[in-house]
Amino acid sequence: MKRRVSWREQYWEFRPLGPDGVEGDVVLYGTQRQLRVPEEYPFSTDRAHTRPSMTVRARGVINLGNACYDAFDERGAPIGCLQYRWMESQVVHTWRVMGRGADLVGMQQNVLGGMLRVAFSRLPVVSLIPLRRGFDFRFRDTTGAERLRVECRAGSRDRYTVTTPGGSVDIRLAAGIALLLDWRGGI
Repeated sequence: MKRRVSWREQYWEFRPLGPDGVEGDVVLYGTQRQLRVPEEYPFSTDRAHTRPSMTVRARGVINLGNACYDAFDERGAPIGCLQYRWMESQVVHTWRVMGRGADLVGMQQNVLGGMLRVAFSRLPVVSLIPLRRGFDFRFRDTTGAERLRVECRAGSRDRYTVTTPGGSVDIRLAAGIALLLDWRGGI
């Protein structure tokens, strides 16, 4: 996944990664229009958004505390929920992914790095400086098995690698949480 920015919107491109590590063609686009209230992220299979795939929409106008984002398929049927866990995130940013057959909790693997990220995100001056930081979020089910992983490699343009070991998580939810980690939770 890569983020792009234009004057009207931000958009994300999702590309499959082949076994040789080469990126394929774009298979999914996610966008966010500037100043949209409540937050909404439509996903489609083409840049013009003529073939919608899903939508992630904030439940509330202002997300205080446990922000929750609902994911809907192209027909408007719910496919899951992505929730920012505010209390746990006071130490390390924590997210929950709930969907068909999945109830996962994810947090940054490097606890010290996560604690520093939270501490720096609380400083008003630091939030004005565009710092590039990599992270590795792993989402586990109730048995402790890893079911989803989102890795960010910091650079002039952040690049994300999203993997679903065993393919047991709906790829649309995986794309939605990757986008939210970039925009909201990878602070």
